[in-house]
This record gives sequence, C-alpha cells and structure tokens, in this order.
Amino acid sequence: MRMLVVADAVVTNAEPALLRDAALVIEDGRVREVGPREQLEGRGPFDRRLGGPGYVALPGFVNAHYHSECWTTQGLIGTIFEVTNLFLGTGSPVVDEEVLELLATWALVQAAKGGQTTLVDVYYGKPQMALLAAEPVLRAYERVGLRVALGLALRDQNTYAHEEDERFLARVAPALAEEVRRSPLGYAWPLDLVFDTHRRLLERWEGRGGRTHLMLAPDWTPACSDELLRRTRRVADESGSGITMHVLETRSEMMWNQLTHGGSTVRRLLDLGVLGEDVTFDHFVWASDEDIAIVADTGVNVATCPGSNLRLSSGICRVRDLLAAGASVAVGTDGISFSDREDFFQELRLASYLQRQPDVFAEHRLDSTTLLRSVGRAGARAAGFPGRIGVLEPGAEADLVLLRGDWLFPPGRYDQVPLLDVLVDRANGDDVDTVMVGGEVIVQGGRMVSLDEERLRQRIAELADHLYHTHPSSLRWRELATALLPHAQSLYEEWYSVPVEPASVYNLRRTPSNRAGRAGGTPG
Repeated sequence: MRMLVVADAVVTNAEPALLRDAALVIEDGRVREVGPREQLEGRGPFDRRLGGPGYVALPGFVNAHYHSECWTTQGLIGTIFEVTNLFLGTGSPVVDEEVLELLATWALVQAAKGGQTTLVDVYYGKPQMALLAAEPVLRAYERVGLRVALGLALRDQNTYAHEEDERFLARVAPALAEEVRRSPLGYAWPLDLVFDTHRRLLERWEGRGGRTHLMLAPDWTPACSDELLRRTRRVADESGSGITMHVLETRSEMMWNQLTHGGSTVRRLLDLGVLGEDVTFDHFVWASDEDIAIVADTGVNVATCPGSNLRLSSGICRVRDLLAAGASVAVGTDGISFSDREDFFQELRLASYLQRQPDVFAEHRLDSTTLLRSVGRAGARAAGFPGRIGVLEPGAEADLVLLRGDWLFPPGRYDQVPLLDVLVDRANGDDVDTVMVGGEVIVQGGRMVSLDEERLRQRIAELADHLYHTHPSSLRWRELATALLPHAQSLYEEWYSVPVEPASVYNLRRTPSNRAGRAGGTPG
C-alpha cells in the first residue's frame, strides 16, 4: 500500500525538526519521503490519504519503561517500591490466560490511544504457567498492533529487603521466617527457568511481524548478584537481546550500593562490564554527578518515569543534567502513569515541567526540540529498534501519530509561540486522531480499528467476577508481608537519616533574613 499523510506540521525529530505544510509518502510500512506537501502530492497515485489541513504529524511515542502486569493486579499502586516489593508475591500464582490477555489488551488500547506505538515491557510472569505466562501478553500486543520489547525480570538476592535474605529473616520469629520461605514473597523465580524461557520465546517470537523483540531485565541493583549481572551480559551478547533494569530508583537503593559496594552504583555496573548502548536504566532518580558522567560516556539510555516517581515518593530524575551531559533520555509510564491513563503527552509534559526548578533565574523550560528528539531516539534504542522508530525520515518505520489541531491551536492564539512548545505544554490523548504502526492504521478518529473495542469491553464485563481472582492463600501471604514491613522499615529509616545534597530545589524551610536580596546583602 502506498499512502500520503498530509499535515500543517510534521515533527520529524530529524533535520529539520519541524516541517510546515508538509507530507509523508509511506510505502510498504516505511517512510519513503518527507517534504513539502505540494511537492509530494504530485508523487501519486496513492492508495490512501490521511490527515489534511488542521493536523499535526509526529513520530509514535516509545514508552521506554512499562509493566503490563500493573493492569492485571489488584489495588492502587502508590507506595515506594521497597514497600511494594514485599507485597508483589501475594497475587494468584496461576490466572486464566484469557483474562490475562484481555486485561493486557485493554491496557494496550489505552497506550495506543495515548500516542504510544512501542512499549518496553518489563515482565515478571508466573513460574507455574507455561513460559511464565508471557505468551498471552505477547498475543495482546499482536492483537492491538503495537511494537513491544518484552524483558523478562531476573532477581537472585535480597528478595525481601535490601539485606541478605537469611539475615533479614533472622529479624523475625523462626516460625514466621519458615512460612515466608515457603511463600511466593520475594518473587525470585529460578534463574535457569527464566533464561530458558527467554531462549524459547526468542525462538517463537523474536522479530515476529517485525514488531517483537525479547530483552533481559535484571530487576534492580540490590536484587541482582554480580554473577547474575555478568550472566545477563553474556546472554544478551549471544542472543542480541538488550538489557533494561531499574537503577537508582530510590534513596534506599542508592544507600545499599554505597554501603555494600563502597561507592557508585553505576561504577559497580561499569566494573562488571554490563554497560553499553543496548542498556537502559529505568527511573535513575538518585544519580550522582559521577553516575551521570558514566552514563553519558558509555551510551547507556535513561528512561525517566516522572508520574511513577511522584506516585511512589521516589524523587525526581535529573533530566536537565543528563541532557546537558550528552546522555540519552527517554520517557516511560511504568504501567502506573499519571492518573492511570497511559496518556504519553501527560507524562512527557510532567517530565518537562519537573525540570523547571526555581534555583537558577535564567533557566526555565527544557528546549522542546532537544527533549522530543531525545525521547524519540533514546526510546528507539531502549526498545531495540535504533534508528527505525522515534523519527520520521526516509527509511524509518512508519510509526506515527496524527493530532487534530483545532483545540491545540485556536486561530491566532499561539501564532507567536514555537509549535513544539505548544505540543509539549498542551497536547493530550484526546487530541489523537490516528495512530499508525509500520504503515498499519490501528487508531482512527480516536477509536481503535485494529480490534473491536466495544466487543472487548463487553467480554471484560462478562468476565468481571474473574478478572482479579484472589488465591485462597493470598490473605495469609499479605499478612506475612505486613509482618515483615516494620523490620524492613527500620532498615530503611536508618538510611533516610543520612543527609544528602539535593539536586532538586523547589521551596524553603526557613525564610531568609530581610537583608537577603539587597545590593551586597547575603542571607542571614
């Protein structure tokens, strides 16, 4: 099929970053030409024409860190991960595959309508089910039509808290400790099982439809031994799989690395030979200047998750400092986006706004061109599709979003404002008209066309009583996790008492003396 996409403006994330009154020629799922509308309209005939006056075209967004499982579990996720970590193993170990696929499909519908065309999905899975129950989720991506980089999570130590398992369990009564050992708390599946599942999924799914990539996901630094990290690097090199991992998400994670390894978290990973351009650090909130320098030097991608980091009290990623250092920064929703809407525009806006700190008068907004280019290109690398997605230039995959500009650009109001600034500050999922992946339209007129959305809703309603099945032992597992919480909290509270020099400045604790601000005056 040969298509023409016409728009008042095309955001390319290439050179130039923005084309006015422009068009794209799409053939065989790829962008063949990008240029002036009048010129490309003469290159017909075309099988299909999309867009027109009043539309803005931009590359489909890459959600560089996501958990589809967040949409399949009970409750409102809103506690810092050290707390959440204790309760993740309390869910049902086996679920109905249809239910799992339905819930994942529903989540991905929200993602697609929120402007996302590719997601990096870190997946823990269920060891009692075939292939960790990954295939129902992969079928959901296929059904919706999205690209996916599915990373299987790996963890082999410190599974309950940032302390060796037996040492931590020694804090509780022996009978309770034994019950915890027999429970699924800690969700550390046998490594051989996970690596074997990765191998088998590679054989069955890698490159399927040109939209599926398998990755490895060492969970986060306290939960991964040096041996596991080295093995992950070897397997990734042998299989061509990238690596995505939670790094420096929380203050306690930073302190554990400092106390256990005597220095920088990222220095540990560098010394182990893990780092490279196929590695993505998710969250990366508690990063020092040294950590940022290493990331920039080694080409590691960073996936900031602003909504999640605020919801979980993790902190604020130093996006401005990372970009200034030359690092690649993408954006992810973590499966718990701001407002649970999977609206990527909202997440992008939050990432931008959080960098507007009142500590330097002359620095306010991030440059929108720099931000959008980084999000697109770093996202492509994080997902294992470098140079193929996140841009609209000849040879790239035809993954794009068409926005209706009528509400975005009221006549005359923003004529003097850079268009990319308006997009970053004002666009949202309600403005999305069309979403295309590999030249296939999956959303049009703001509605799914790759599947029957109404039938999906009906089936979910029919299975309402089975969607969030509670295992008979779940209540007891939650009681065990609750009993462990005070012991974990006492460990972390000690670390929280260690003072740190903040990189983010938003307000003050005490009012300066009235001498401050006067000529030659200094705060009292």
